Amino acid sequence: MAYRLIAIDLDGTLIDAAHRPGPGSAAAIAACEALGARVVLATGRSFVSAAPYARALGLRPPHITLNGSVMADPEAGRFTVRATLTGEQLALALDLLDARGIAHVVYGAAGIYAVPGTRHLELLEAYGEAPAVFCAPGELRDTPEPLKVLAFLHAGPLDRELAAAAGEGVATIRSGAAFFEFVPPGVSKGEALSELMARHGVARDEVLAIGDGENDLSMFAVAGMSVAMADAPAAVRAQARALTGTCAEGGVARALEKLVLRREPAPGAYQRP
Repeated sequence: MAYRLIAIDLDGTLIDAAHRPGPGSAAAIAACEALGARVVLATGRSFVSAAPYARALGLRPPHITLNGSVMADPEAGRFTVRATLTGEQLALALDLLDARGIAHVVYGAAGIYAVPGTRHLELLEAYGEAPAVFCAPGELRDTPEPLKVLAFLHAGPLDRELAAAAGEGVATIRSGAAFFEFVPPGVSKGEALSELMARHGVARDEVLAIGDGENDLSMFAVAGMSVAMADAPAAVRAQARALTGTCAEGGVARALEKLVLRREPAPGAYQRP
């Protein structure tokens, strides 16, 4: 099968914890593009944060950003907001986090908003996100075009507690080891990927998705071929059709070499029996 659309997660997949691309990734991606495949980033980051990697790899837009909330096409000057939180959804998320003393920010279409003294903002700075705009606590509820609420929270029992408390009012997703998010219902990387498939007339069997996190599972569900990184959580690996090496081992390059370029890579990429 010739893959025409390849969606690749950024953190933990294409780049490591130090924000460095895995070995061989750039060359493998360039070779896939030379064959006519369209390679897109699919990330929980904003495009401000993801843009340096897209430019360095010479990737054609659009890209899936903010877990599918925004389709970023800077060349055409378009940043299409696919969905926003309603006032009620935003208030619900903020109330749940405030009641538990969990630090958080609100991503709006125009920037990131936080109250003064919010802990852990340096984590976002390390990801290259724009500096937060400070506002009074009550003003967070008035964030224009709120796209998501990001909580600084490590994985644990609170994930299930918050998801249960949110109910059907707002969707929740873990987007990283220290990030838990509230997003509009129906928003996901998979929904955005489906939109790209329809836009470019790409069939399911012509789509390859590579990722390592819970927020990549929606892509695995719509792509004909899905690949999880070797160090992804067990629940993520279980939903993938194939496994590859870690980012440090050049897992993305290995998967592309085997599945797209039809080269036999070094040990580390293999299809689930």
